Amino acid sequence: MDIITDSVNRLEEHLQCSGCEETGVRLDVDPDRTLCQFERGACMVASFGGRSAEFVTDDPIRATTKISFMFGMPLETPNVRGAACAIINVVTGFFCLSRVLHSCPKASHTPCLCELTEELRGRRVYCTGTIPALERALGSAITTTVKEADIIVVNNEGIIAPGTGNLVETWSGKKRILFLGPSTAGVSRLQQKEHWCPYGQQTPGSVPDPSMH
Repeated sequence: MDIITDSVNRLEEHLQCSGCEETGVRLDVDPDRTLCQFERGACMVASFGGRSAEFVTDDPIRATTKISFMFGMPLETPNVRGAACAIINVVTGFFCLSRVLHSCPKASHTPCLCELTEELRGRRVYCTGTIPALERALGSAITTTVKEADIIVVNNEGIIAPGTGNLVETWSGKKRILFLGPSTAGVSRLQQKEHWCPYGQQTPGSVPDPSMH
């Protein structure tokens, strides 16, 4: 199961008869945006219907496209998969399916990491995607073997990895799976999976609301 393709299919079903499929979506890069501490790369911003949302990636795209570009297309390369996630993030935000569209300010990094560390305390954690901040905080609790893990965490890098869908499908119901950061918000919402981003924002510069977690 490819988690990005499956999420696009779920979004397509949600948008049927809405008239939004052919509406323009703009993809750009915000070099000044403070990134989530669990994500690495460039901040690609998708704008749609007066809303914006981000996806952090090493392969950002600058373009004007349509939501329908994703439908029925092979989403195989990292840049296309990242663009699809950015569009999913902004469209699920527009339809109020997701409330986390942007990363928190740097001032929220410490409390977020402390709360997540406490949440994961005493458990073995497998990271899908490279997450240095979490790996440093958890130390020996990090395992490189998924079978040994109690919890699987997925960040922006992990969510577009080709094998993540199969990993999630295999271990759902057997291990706790936690998606981290604003980049994973839309896909995790469409997949109805647990998402961690307690200080994420609906708009850049807005006041973080921990109750959204």
